[in-house]
Amino acid sequence: MKTLDPVRSSTLKVQVVGAIREAIFAGKFAPGDALRELHLARDLNVSQPTVREALFELEKYGLVIRTPNVGTIVANLSTAEMREQIELRLLLERVAAVKASERMTPADFRELEQRLAALTSTVAANAYYESAQADLDFHRQIWVCSGNRALAAALDRVAVPLFAFVSILRSAGSQDLIRVMNSHAAIVDALRKRDHALLEQLMAEHCQSAYQEFLDSDSTDCRTYVQRRQSAMKEAV
Repeated sequence: MKTLDPVRSSTLKVQVVGAIREAIFAGKFAPGDALRELHLARDLNVSQPTVREALFELEKYGLVIRTPNVGTIVANLSTAEMREQIELRLLLERVAAVKASERMTPADFRELEQRLAALTSTVAANAYYESAQADLDFHRQIWVCSGNRALAAALDRVAVPLFAFVSILRSAGSQDLIRVMNSHAAIVDALRKRDHALLEQLMAEHCQSAYQEFLDSDSTDCRTYVQRRQSAMKEAV
């Protein structure tokens, strides 16, 4: 059975990157799963070199890990590595939010509200993959509005693997989507008020809550935790 649908021609690498990235966010590939170039090329109806280029691109964002002469797997961070990533994201995102609050224009807020509306829509539809994408788009708007391109790029590299993991958790029924939406609305309000202390507090709570259940578990890595959640879902059916 195919995991992925074939892609059409034109800008193949971009499409292949998107297809594999979507499969990871959707939980079709779990942390630690092998990504075999031959199988991916067959499923997507593209050449192996195109798949290889796409995997190189995904590696830049920390979504996959390539080992020469061994192969490629979906990134599977240990609990300790996750703590470090979360800590770094929180440090950077606090700075970005404070900077953004001082620079955001009415047009910037309209764009942020549109992204919040998109997030609200995906949450209402209980669409796990789409909600993760909308969540990331929401935060990216804040990063961009910080006015610091290096900061926004650093956050993108640090946060994308974390958002992918959250997306997988949501598909495994381990995320309260309504709570996710409400926390974003509070962030928008704090940005409008330019309340730096409240922004830093909300960002800390928002960031921690998304991963707290995983961090409090005795799982050694993301793969172990996801497998446990998936098993629990099957047993509950």
